[in-house]
Amino acid sequence: MTQPFTSYDVLLLWHAFLTTFYLSLCGGALAIAGGTGMGLICFSRARLFAPLRLVVGGGCTVVRRIPFIIVLYLVFYVSGMSGLDISAVTVSILAIGLIGSTYITEIVQGGLRAVGSDKIEVARTMNMGSAAILRHVILPQSLPLIVPPVLGYLVLFIKDTALASQIGVIELNQAGIILTNRGLPTFHVFFTILILYFVISFPLTVMIQKMEKKLVIS
Repeated sequence: MTQPFTSYDVLLLWHAFLTTFYLSLCGGALAIAGGTGMGLICFSRARLFAPLRLVVGGGCTVVRRIPFIIVLYLVFYVSGMSGLDISAVTVSILAIGLIGSTYITEIVQGGLRAVGSDKIEVARTMNMGSAAILRHVILPQSLPLIVPPVLGYLVLFIKDTALASQIGVIELNQAGIILTNRGLPTFHVFFTILILYFVISFPLTVMIQKMEKKLVIS
């Protein structure tokens, strides 16, 4: 006879679900903010930003080639050695935001560069400044190329929040391991985990589809 979930098991799964959702939401928001800012820096051709472009470009290249688990450990140990008293959840969010922003930087930069130079030249002949060209010419035309890939990447990145368990965070995957170690059927536990991951990712997938249609129409 299959052992049913107890109230403790349900509370554990609920807590793990909220933790995974929180990691995905906050880490994703941090990645979008960081990636957008760094993408704009890499796209800019202002001489003032030349040293910063070099640092950002080199840093993104290095971080993208490091596995997420290594980035997570580095953030964890650096925060500990620096004396910062931050939780494992915060460390995980910072690591997710760090590695996510490097990939989003590439997406943002690529989308901005995809705008035809002829349209930019036309704007310059109309005496539009760099900021105005970015706001009124480049951004409106690049958003359909940027937004769907960024959101799609974040959907795929949700699964990587499972690695936060390596520094003590009880998220969905870790909760599943705890429950199976208590003797609950592995299939039932992880089928439930699968459903909970789906609940987190499916609304974002629907939002991507609606946003793609809206951007195409506009």
